[in-house]
Amino acid sequence: MGMDEELALHSQKVRFSREATIALYRDFINMPGADRCTCIYCKNFAAQRGKAYPEQFLHILNKLGAEPLKEWEAFEYGIADENPKTWLYGGWFLFCGKLIEGTDHRPKQPKPFAFWFTSSFPNATLPKNQEICAVEFLAEIPWVLAEMPDAKKG
Repeated sequence: MGMDEELALHSQKVRFSREATIALYRDFINMPGADRCTCIYCKNFAAQRGKAYPEQFLHILNKLGAEPLKEWEAFEYGIADENPKTWLYGGWFLFCGKLIEGTDHRPKQPKPFAFWFTSSFPNATLPKNQEICAVEFLAEIPWVLAEMPDAKKG
């Protein structure tokens, strides 16, 4: 199960193993990150993760072998552009591979959705015997829950 495939995105390139990634999801990532949390922000994210991602992003996840309904982790940044009906979320999808070209930071990209490769993500609980990388995303997602978050938060 060597790292035999490469994928370029913006000015970045990764080398990865789709088979190893599929195995990682099968054996290890058995629950989406937002489902492990009970906060209102994660509930809002989980309520619509199935339609939050653009086609190009889903295509990349599929090529890597990552499952689009099983984010490693998701988190919220707060209201997007002063619109209380839209919230900015970030998160990671893992894959077995490594960044071989380009820098490890968020590109300046059009809203409402951006994504890039990164080797910086919460990894304390991951298996140590393989190289794991991530696709980080930034998404503007509507607030769909009846319950609103507390505006005084933060």
